[in-house]
Amino acid sequence: MENWNGFNSIKLLKDYALVSGVSSNTIAMLLLLPVVATLVSFLHYYVGLSGYGIFMPTMIAVTFLSTGIVGGLLLFALILIVSLVSNAILKKFKLHFWPARAINLAFIGIGVLGLSIAISTIRANIFAVMIMILLVEEFVRTQLIKSKHEARSLTLGTLILACVGALVMNIQQVQVLVLNNPDISLLMIIIANIVIGSYKGIRLTEIGRFSKAIRK
Repeated sequence: MENWNGFNSIKLLKDYALVSGVSSNTIAMLLLLPVVATLVSFLHYYVGLSGYGIFMPTMIAVTFLSTGIVGGLLLFALILIVSLVSNAILKKFKLHFWPARAINLAFIGIGVLGLSIAISTIRANIFAVMIMILLVEEFVRTQLIKSKHEARSLTLGTLILACVGALVMNIQQVQVLVLNNPDISLLMIIIANIVIGSYKGIRLTEIGRFSKAIRK
């Protein structure tokens, strides 16, 4: 471990964590989380991609690293289908919302277990399952509070943001940069978010919508 010089505090903390037995994968994941969150912020404010906040796409991006993007999407599709089918059945019993969701979770658990046996490449750990269940819960809640169109739009946006985040996190050069230079990475993240947070322009997806009002 190198000597402290005031500018390598986070690097020393990372090295000490490695010496203490914390896995490099865990450290890399923790350091990459703000990178993905920054990317999600950029795509939201500059491009116009919207999802369920910043936390949900970031967590799903991490989930996609363990399941693979295809496997994660299959896992989400299974949980969503099981949830919608069980909801349709449970509506006939006119149960309260929470008991109905509890029964719904039982069906989801059985479905995920069956999928894990059928497709072993998904490697659906409990973390991945819980995150996908949270996304499905947000989808169901948005349908009830707002509309089906809003629920589909936000869910699709969340999955797109998560896919982009997972692809970026999987780039070896990004992993090496963040692990070897965590202090510089943190400074770049802070500067990038200050720039993003100060943006007052129009989003790319809104150019067509407001094209007549935009001055040449």
